[in-house]
Formats: sequence, C-alpha cells, structure tokens
Amino acid sequence: MSTSARVLVAAIVSCLTLAVVPVARAQFVQQSRLFPTSPVGGFPSLGESAAVSADGNTAILGGANDSSYAGASWVFTRTGGAWNNCVGCTGQPQPSKLVGTGAVGTAEQGLSVAISADGNTAIVGGPFDNIGVGAAWVFTRTNGTWNQQGNKLVGSGAAGMALAGTSVALSADGNTAAIGGPFDGGGVGAVWIFTRSNGVWTQQGSKLTGTDVTGLAGFGSAVGLSADGNTAAIGGPGDNSTAGATWIFTRGGGTWSQQGSKLVGTGAANPAAQGSAVATSGDGNTVVTGGPADTSGSVWVFTRSGSAWSQQGGKLTGGATIGTTRQGWVSLSGDGNTAVVGAPSAGPTVSALPGAGAAGEAFVFTRSAGVWTRQTILVAVVAGNSAAQGASVAISSDASTVIVGAPDDQNGTGSGWAYGPQGVPGATSVTPPSGSGSTQTFNFTVSESGGASKVTVINVLINNVLDGRQACYLAFTPDGPAAGNLYLVDNEGDAAGPYTETFVASNLTLTGIVQNGQCTVTATGSSFSTNGNSATLTLAMAFSPSFAGNKVVYLAAGAGTSSNSGWQALGTWNVPGPAASGPAVSGMSPASSNGLTQTYTFTFTDSNGWQDIGIANILVNSDLDGRHACYLAYVPAGANTGMLHLLVDNPVDAGGPFTNLVLPGTGSISNSQCTISGAGASASGSGNTLTLTLPITFSQSFAGNNIFYLAARNNTLNSGWQAVGTVAVP
Repeated sequence: MSTSARVLVAAIVSCLTLAVVPVARAQFVQQSRLFPTSPVGGFPSLGESAAVSADGNTAILGGANDSSYAGASWVFTRTGGAWNNCVGCTGQPQPSKLVGTGAVGTAEQGLSVAISADGNTAIVGGPFDNIGVGAAWVFTRTNGTWNQQGNKLVGSGAAGMALAGTSVALSADGNTAAIGGPFDGGGVGAVWIFTRSNGVWTQQGSKLTGTDVTGLAGFGSAVGLSADGNTAAIGGPGDNSTAGATWIFTRGGGTWSQQGSKLVGTGAANPAAQGSAVATSGDGNTVVTGGPADTSGSVWVFTRSGSAWSQQGGKLTGGATIGTTRQGWVSLSGDGNTAVVGAPSAGPTVSALPGAGAAGEAFVFTRSAGVWTRQTILVAVVAGNSAAQGASVAISSDASTVIVGAPDDQNGTGSGWAYGPQGVPGATSVTPPSGSGSTQTFNFTVSESGGASKVTVINVLINNVLDGRQACYLAFTPDGPAAGNLYLVDNEGDAAGPYTETFVASNLTLTGIVQNGQCTVTATGSSFSTNGNSATLTLAMAFSPSFAGNKVVYLAAGAGTSSNSGWQALGTWNVPGPAASGPAVSGMSPASSNGLTQTYTFTFTDSNGWQDIGIANILVNSDLDGRHACYLAYVPAGANTGMLHLLVDNPVDAGGPFTNLVLPGTGSISNSQCTISGAGASASGSGNTLTLTLPITFSQSFAGNNIFYLAARNNTLNSGWQAVGTVAVP
C-alpha cells in the first residue's frame, strides 16, 4: 500500500471508530471529474466555459480548442447522483459532444456556453467564426438526443469583426438569448438579443450599446440574463481605460432600454477591468461583476430596488488571486444568495517546470441579511499540473451543484469538476441480519442523500463489542460505481495499520484475499454496486474457529472527511464453537426487528438442566451499558413461574432499584426505554432449556439501532453477555 493510501485509510478508520460529534460541514463536496469524449486533435481545453441547469443535473462545458480551434461543447448528465463521465465505457451513457454546422473557418465554438433551466436548450458561442464576425449555435435535447436548432445566429448591424459569441446567456425557458460581441465597432462592443418562437429564432431589435461608454469598452465581453429574460447585465472591462463597468438593460413590450447609469464598483485599487465577468440572479435584482485586474482580483455586488441600483457592501476578495481574462468566472444562484468566483491562478504551483501555473481554485460566497461571507474553497484533489481550475464556474439555480472548469488540466485536454452538497450518509442494512455459520456472504448497504457516488468509505466491524481489537474490521473505499479497495485491519485494531488489502470489482474475476486472526474475505464472490442513493458492498467471508461466539455486525458510512453515519448495530452473527458447559445463551426470535412493539422469544440453556439457571438477563441498548437501557432479569421459581425485574432508568448498579412483574400475571412494568406487558408474557422450563416470551414496547425516545444482549448464570458459572439480536426503534 502506498503511504498516501495508508494515511487515507487510517484517517477513515480512526474517524469512524470515535464517537460521532457534530461538525461544521463544507457546503459542497467533490462529486465527479468530467472528461471530454472523442476529442479531435487531443487538446480541446474542456472547461473554457461552463453552465448548469437549474436542478444541477445537466452541465455543459466548452472546449474551444477542439479539432484545431474549430471547437466543441460537451453535455454531461447526472442520474441518481452519478455523472455520465465514464468515457469509453462499454454499455454506459457517454457525454454528448455538440458541434454546430455552418461554421466558417475555425470558430472556436465553446468559448462561451449557456443552458436553460430545464437543461433542454443550450447555446454555444463561436466568436472567431467567419474570420471574427462571430456566431452562436443553439441546440435542443429531445428524449436524451441533442440536435442543432436552426442555423447559426449572426446579429445584424455589426461593425467590423465583432467577435459575437465571446459571451452568451439564456433565459430560464430558453426562449431569449443574449450574444456579446465586444470587438464591435473596433472594440466599443455590442450585444444582440434573439428570441425563439415555435423553434424559430429571430433577432429582437437592434444591437444594444451603452449610452455612457467611455472609449473602447469591450461592451459585451460578458453577459447575463434574468430568469424571465427581461433584465440583462452586460460587462465592458475596457471602459474608461480599463477601469471597466457593467450596464443594465431591461425589456418592456419587446423593446430594450438601458436602466440607469453604468455600474462601477467603489474601492478598486487600480483599473480593475470590472465587467470581465457578470452574473445575475433569477429575478434580475442582484448582479455580480468581476474585476480581475484589481490587485489580486475582486468582485462587486449590486442590488436593485425598484429601478435604482446600488452597490451592496464592499468588494469581495478571495484572499488569493481571483478572476481571469476569460468571461465565465462568476456565477449566481437563482435567489442571488450564493456566488461562485473562479480563481484559476490561485493555489500552489503544482509543477516545478518553467512556465508552470497554479492548480486554481473557486470560492463560494453566501449572503445573509445583505452581508456577504466567504464560505468554501473548492479545489479538485487530483487535478493535473497547472489545471487553471476556476477559469469558468457555474452554480445551479437551487445552489445544490457547482461546476468548475479546468481547461489546462491534463496538459490542455481540460476537464470539469462537479461539486454537490454535503449529503448525509447512512448505514442502511446488513443481509442476512442474523444467523450462524463459519462462512457467509453478506450484503452491506449504505446510503447517501446526495447520491451513492458521494460515499467515500464503508466500514464493517464484527466483534462482540464495538472494539477494533481482535475483530473483523474492514474499510472499503469505492473507486467508481462498481469497484474499490478493501482493507482489513490487523489483530491489534490500530487505525494506523498494518492492513491487508485487495481490489473488489463487480465486473472482474479476482482472486485476492484479506485475512487476519478473526476472518478472511475473498475477492472471489465479493462485489460493489451503486443504485441511486444506495451502495451495496458484498463480501464473501469466513470466520476463524478461535473467533467463536455471538458477534455484533456494525456498519458505518462516510462521505468526505466531515460527514459520517457513526457506527450502527445492524445485525448479529454466531460463529460456531464448542458446546458450552453450564448456563448458556441459545438465541432469540425474531433476531432482527423494526418497530416499537414486538413479542420476542428468548432461549437459554444449561447442560445441567434448566433448573440450574439462577438468573436470565436481557439488556437492550445501543451498547453494553445498563444505564438508560431496557434491562431485565428473570428469576425462575418453577417450570412456568418466576419474577421478572426491570431496572429503573439510570441505576448505580445491577442491584436495583427495580419494578417487578410475576409470570404468569397481568399488568405491566416500564421505564423510560420500554414497557413489558404481563398479557402474553410467559416462561417455560423443559429439559435443558428455559424459554421466555415477552411482549415489549419501546419508547420513541429510545429510537435508534439497538442490540439485544443476553446472559445466564447459576451460583458458580456465567455465560457472559452474548449479542443475539438487533432492533431498529423508529
């Protein structure tokens, strides 16, 4: 095992061994790496631009350098938390590659992209089409298939080589498109609006230009649209000798007009090139504009009240170099309360080669009561050298998903990184939940509310108590949806190792094993699979004779470094051994249950006859602790009679106090954890066996996965506590 892998597993194991303490969760966790499929020319620079649907399940990333700068875009989809990023995988869905027809020359399609709220309409800019005139292409999806809709869009009234398509934006319904051409008029810039009716696109009015532009503003370098398409934010980073500015236009009755004066944020340390990137909230009342040339880069937030715009707070900085000359490095959630800001030049330089750049980062800011605070830094953990993460960013309208483009990743092939919300992992079930045998194939199922792909570790611990020492203690780390690495902790249970490890895969025939003094797990017969929010680890296990006895099967799941389910007792298993002499625990039925009320049958034995049993104990709790437990003691007085004692809620010791019930009898006994009814309760002694039947109702305050521990003793011998069953109290 590599040193890094050993440290990772040690951290996972030690984290899940400890009691679960509430932690401050990161807002987003890395979910998937998005690769281009079928690149032509090898270096498409995927991630030059990015956009994502309202629900975060469809993402589009542009790669303007594909096929020697002809350019292309790729559409990725997420189903059940898993992205279709398995490039070249047989029988699995692939990302869709979009290339518009009718291009003249090397258009660099994908330099800008936008997508509708439902993810079914996308627009792709190609600013170098027709030697710099520029154009945009619209694509629509029907039943999962993408097709170009109509001819490329080219605005009328352009002056010179406008580079139209440098920026693009779409309304939520996909029926309004804005296309920026910052070099129109020799660099003054303009924006064209197009609308769709019955699948046909037409230009709406004349091109838009700012009324108070100063110099070669580059108006249209960036553009954003409100959800209804009636408010447009347009950036001009070259305005006023690169101080930069942002303009707001609104539509009424199909006519566009500038709303107020251009917006220029205060507090810039030098000409900041404000308007290099812009983003709007769904209602159009919040606009974020970026100025990458302000010292280490800054963003400004403006809000609208009525028709008046004002700056909200001071400029936002990331504590690192933020922004880029690319246009898509800021994005806003639908409600305008979450902003993502790209910082492709931030972070450590990950290569010592001459000219190497930084890996890049993205910053997440949130707004509360009008105050903006930086919350999270997003950095992909395995991005390549000089990846330029944050060159483009996109956040879904519901703020659940962030896409970060890294066009320089993999030496220019590029990639995108999908981040989802920090979900809640759960330990769901063990199948079979109980039984006996020296070999067994178990299914361990866990869940993650944000999708199974977010599960980063599954832990299994089989022992008579929650102790990793002298246990069958395993950690599985998924590597994709159908494979992963399985680690078995040694006999000492040290989270730092040593381990034995093997690879487990559902679609491969493997012969590896992991083994310690308690158990052996073989890769043959073991597998891993995911389905929606659930992940199932199947393990073919064999137990050592020296591990004989009644064991608890604990399960835990982790997602990232700060969220885990905690250990959950979900099953019991008996490893056969020599027959006990004297009092012993035989078992219970049902051994696994779920609910508040159940009639249970408990069986005890004694090789000297049932009469030799002086006391039979039953303890139900999350661990072997009589405090705040359902803790019972039965003292036989005859074959069918005796006294049942229930310990009070928090006794100092097993000596009491108790509440008592004579069997057979009427009435009930209870504490805060459980109630035992005399009606339906019975005791029976015959031969070597003592059987207790008890109707038990658990309190809702006792909710959770609890274990049944049983014990029997006479004057000189004691079976010791034996874990023989579990109950999930809702």
